[in-house]
Parts: sequence; C-alpha cells; structure tokens
Amino acid sequence: MNAVTKNHISEDALRRMTEKAFGKSAENFSVKELSGGNCSAVYLIEACGEKSVLKIASESGVKVMRHEKMYVPAEAMIMKKLNETLDIPMPQLLFCDDSGEFCAVPYFFMSYLRGKPLNLTDGVTEAQYHRIKEQLGEITRRIYEIEAPCFGIPLIPESSRKTNAEFVYILFEWLLLDAREKNIEIPEISAEELLALISRREKELNGAKSPRFIHTDTWNGNVMVENGEFAGLVDYAAVLYGDPLMSHDFHDFGAAPDPYFLKGCGKTDFSDEEKIRIQIYRIWHRLGMVIERGYREYEDSDMYGWVLGEFIKEVEILKKMQ
Repeated sequence: MNAVTKNHISEDALRRMTEKAFGKSAENFSVKELSGGNCSAVYLIEACGEKSVLKIASESGVKVMRHEKMYVPAEAMIMKKLNETLDIPMPQLLFCDDSGEFCAVPYFFMSYLRGKPLNLTDGVTEAQYHRIKEQLGEITRRIYEIEAPCFGIPLIPESSRKTNAEFVYILFEWLLLDAREKNIEIPEISAEELLALISRREKELNGAKSPRFIHTDTWNGNVMVENGEFAGLVDYAAVLYGDPLMSHDFHDFGAAPDPYFLKGCGKTDFSDEEKIRIQIYRIWHRLGMVIERGYREYEDSDMYGWVLGEFIKEVEILKKMQ
C-alpha cells in the first residue's frame, strides 16, 4: 500500500547507505521495496551474499501525526533495548544513522527474518493459528514486563506524564488536534464530548500504576510465519510506555481478545475497572485508524473506511459501562 509518508530513495543512495552501515563495498548489490508497511519505506537489501532490511523515516516536509514524529529513531532505540533485554524472535538492530550524509532523514538496518506475514500466509491450520496466537501472547507479556521510565511516547518528552490517565488523555487530545488540522471529521461525537468521556474515567485509567513497555501494533501483518510456525515479530515503531492492557491484542477487533493470546499472556480474567480501560483503548485504536487515513493519503481513499462504524460502536459501549 503506497502512502505519502513513504520516503523513496534512489538505488545509488541505498547502496551508499549499505556500505556505510556494514563498512565494506556492497558487492552483488540488489534492492527490493517491501510492500507490507503502511507508513515507512522498507527495503530488502542484498549485498555480499547477505540479506538485511532497511527502514527509512518520512521526508522532513511530510506532515506526520504528533505521536509519530520520532518513530524511526524511537523504533531503533526500542529494538536495541529489547535485543539487549529479551531473547525473543525479532530482528536484530544492525545499524542506525541520523547524520544526513547519504539520507536526509534517520534510517536503520535490521536483520532479515524469514517467513511471510500471518495475514498473507495461506495454509495455516486452525491448530497452528492458535499456537501462533499463544506465542504472541507470551512475547507480548515478556515485553510489558519491562518497566518503563514514565507514561509516554519514546523520544517525545512532551508526552511524558506521571499517571496513565494523563497520558491517555494526551493521546486522545493529540489525535483530535491531528484530525482538526487535516479537517478529518470524527463521526457522531465532538472532540470536546470525547475528551470529557475519557476524563470521566480517570479513576479506572489510574488503576494502571506502573508504566511498562507495550507493543500496540502486533496485528497479523507484523507476525511472521514460516511453514505454519511462528517466525518472529516485526515493527516496533508503535511501542509506548503505558498500561500493559494497551498492548494491541487486548483491544484488537472482535468482541473479545483471542483466548489463545490471553492464555499466552497468562491474563484470562478482567475486573470491571480493567474492562473499562480496555474499552477506552479500543476507542483510541479505532480513532487512530480513522485519522491515519488523512496523513498517509493512501492510494485507496476509502482505506479503513469501515473503521468509522467500529469507532461509533465502541464509543456507545463505553457510555453504557458502569
């Protein structure tokens, strides 16, 4: 899926970036743009008989959403932390650069993971799918067991907050400001009404006392599979410091979280307070997808159009929760 946020670089520049990253001439050099991402340009690089993956930030003149303005350097930082802290199937950070020498914006190289995204993989049996989801739950738990320095967005100091309620409020506030700047209509509720709805749940939101590393984008497109087996998790640009229940698969689409994911997490029961928090995160997730369309400017102008109804439904559910 093409988007204006994808920064396409010449093959000559890509070769120079590769040579700088690995400190040697890029012999037998080839490059292929990978199509899975919806935001960044991502390239499969082959040189000297080895494969790596290159991710490049958007051009400086391209307007991105407030929470995404440091997404490439933040992802590199998060990957380095996870590589050092956890032994999980994920890419290894190989090199990152923001010098502007061959590329005007930050970029990084990471190791290549074999396999295909789960959402593009045919022939996965039901039993294999359940096992993959369970393993994803295990990895999600291991990530959110890491303590974070504050509630906030990595490398965006102005997002840092002392409490979860304050952090969640600013996430909604920033999305709504992004929407206003692009004249994106929020269906059936005003910005003021939505912020008031979130503010009324301060007590429940502050049930999350300790900020943790949370991966908010473990959808099936970021889950790599090979021969029906879990091969690794990619894309760490959406890791935040927050409530573990804000991890993606707790608030993904569907009436309830996948039971095999919950089994892997070791979290199968939820208090009324936790259910309210998850419901707020369901709204935040869908609101982000609604507003994202105006910034990515996808070739398909109706990309995620179906989320509008989902957003309205989730807001109504929260209004009725006691």
